[in-house]
Amino acid sequence: MFGTLRFVLAIFVVIAHLTETVKSVSHLGVFAVFGFYIVSGYLMTAVLNKTYKFDLKSFALNRFLRLFPVYYLVVLSTLIAFYLLPNAEAFHVVWYARHRLQDIAGNLAIFPFEFYDAYFRIVPPAWSVAVELVCYFLLWLFIARSKRIALVTAAVATTYHIASLVIGQEWSARYFPFYAAILPFSIGSCIYYFRERILKFREATIRRFFFSSAFLWIFNLIVCGQISGLGGNNFSLFFYINLVLLVCMVAPLTTSAFDGQLRATGKILGDLAYPVFLTHWVVAFAISGLLLDGQHRGWAVFYASIIPVIFISYAISRAADKLVEPIRDTVRNSVLRRSPKTFDIADAEKIK
Repeated sequence: MFGTLRFVLAIFVVIAHLTETVKSVSHLGVFAVFGFYIVSGYLMTAVLNKTYKFDLKSFALNRFLRLFPVYYLVVLSTLIAFYLLPNAEAFHVVWYARHRLQDIAGNLAIFPFEFYDAYFRIVPPAWSVAVELVCYFLLWLFIARSKRIALVTAAVATTYHIASLVIGQEWSARYFPFYAAILPFSIGSCIYYFRERILKFREATIRRFFFSSAFLWIFNLIVCGQISGLGGNNFSLFFYINLVLLVCMVAPLTTSAFDGQLRATGKILGDLAYPVFLTHWVVAFAISGLLLDGQHRGWAVFYASIIPVIFISYAISRAADKLVEPIRDTVRNSVLRRSPKTFDIADAEKIK
């Protein structure tokens, strides 16, 4: 079910990006990204504690293998699209090339994007991957090391968000920086440490709680689209309701209540989420140039692009399964041989 949720969140990002000016869905990407962060906070805390035992070298290598080969493939594809098709900078503002050394470092290593004005990004959504990389390091450094530290970090991060609201900062100050993302990451870490308490409830109760939360989550998304949209009136209220409801959805998924329910399908969809997240801009750019007379945004761009995005993402995920996953398994197994596996959530890393 984690995989299915991540796929849905990725599609929400694509909808928000490719329609952009449509108020009713303009907020979906922002709301979805914090969902990704909560899931990442939970899964990375689990594997750091139970698989890697905070061995930074093995953890970092496996994260690199998970994220960077697919990223570099999309970078190469995008550069080819720049060469073959005109007016890339008109399609997306971050494709206006700037010849700076920091842009080379950012587009190669991703994480530097978080530490300078990353206006030129070959893969536009890479800024959030940079946030993830920084937060992975912080999870290893201190957040994921104990229940108390995770709770204190969540409290401090909450204080930042409250202070930002009180002094009237724009919503972007509570979304784009890595220190804003520490809140959902630390919440995900707390979910890991309080998972045992969730297990005290009956599976039927856990499932009802999840589906009730999912219904309210969708309702909040719809109402936000009708009343506010991205950055509109009461946007922050809807934003934090979204955060709370995502926590109420992710927490039940950490239990066995959903074992066996569409597990194979969830694995396939989960594997698609990251390629979908990375490829949608370049695919839409190509589709727009070839079929839509250069139309930049709108439902037509989304409808024309989404099926190619999914097919291309499936091909990428299959290639990664064959070429990269065996290497990742070797890294994981080398750690597990030194420290026997004691918690099956370590396997969940494979869906991410």
